[in-house]
Amino acid sequence: MVCYNLFITDHLFYKKGVVYDWIKNIRGGGNLELTPQGFCGVENLNKKCYISDIKHHKYGFTLAEVLITLGIIGVVVAMTMPTLIARHNEKVWTTSYLRVYSILDNAYRRVQEEYGTFENWSGATITINSGDGKPDSTLSERKNLYEYMIKPYVEVNQAYLPENDNWDNTRKYNCWPEKSYYLDKTPYSSNSNGTYRARPAVSLKSGECIVLAHFLGDFMVDINSKKGPNTLGKDQFAFSFDAVKKERIKPGYYQRWWTDTANYCDVKDSHGWHAGSSCGFWIVRYHNMDYLHLPFDEVKKRWRGGVW
Repeated sequence: MVCYNLFITDHLFYKKGVVYDWIKNIRGGGNLELTPQGFCGVENLNKKCYISDIKHHKYGFTLAEVLITLGIIGVVVAMTMPTLIARHNEKVWTTSYLRVYSILDNAYRRVQEEYGTFENWSGATITINSGDGKPDSTLSERKNLYEYMIKPYVEVNQAYLPENDNWDNTRKYNCWPEKSYYLDKTPYSSNSNGTYRARPAVSLKSGECIVLAHFLGDFMVDINSKKGPNTLGKDQFAFSFDAVKKERIKPGYYQRWWTDTANYCDVKDSHGWHAGSSCGFWIVRYHNMDYLHLPFDEVKKRWRGGVW
């Protein structure tokens, strides 16, 4: 390209100067202006020069430049990948949480069509809380939960049931993980771990593990069974019948007064109880787990009572 442009620029020089006369003599005289190919030799010469110029100028990166670029990319990946993986996990957990909540809620609605709300068939009792005069409920009976609600209306992958009439212990481990943690990273007590894993439970085809009527709720759910992180408020949650709105299943503790509060969805402090036990309320409202990243003051600011 450089040589060809030189031909165009210096055309008049070739036309009127020494080169013009030299080419004219070579061609045997005549008026080169009347000859369309008068400068084809020069043009060809310049084209060859153009091709040769490209061949002798090779462009590329040095090894040092490549290594520096790869190093920068590695640093960026190392900084961003943990965040991307964490966000992806949260989306998966949120989706699984809402799915199992829908499964339980739909099953409960079907039970009501024949037997009414939970106090008529689940074995749970409703009492009036002396503090505010509003009702609270106790845990349901495990056998009743299975026979009335789970067995007929929930598609189960495997049932971990007792071999006799003792529905307090199956005498074998179920789908619940061996070790679990509260949201503030403190472990469950060894007693809770052991009894969880020996309680009647079912696993769903979508991977959730549901322990029947133990500890925090009528249904304790690990949404990915034993895969981890096995943490209350991340992949473990409680679901319970609501003593106030009896037709609904609420996302949280079976006793109303320790469920819908931001204090029990704090990643750094248990506030005297079980960190992570109320996080389901946030997920139902916002369909995310942003409480894992927000300052706790911001979580409290966004918290609102009730989910319906």
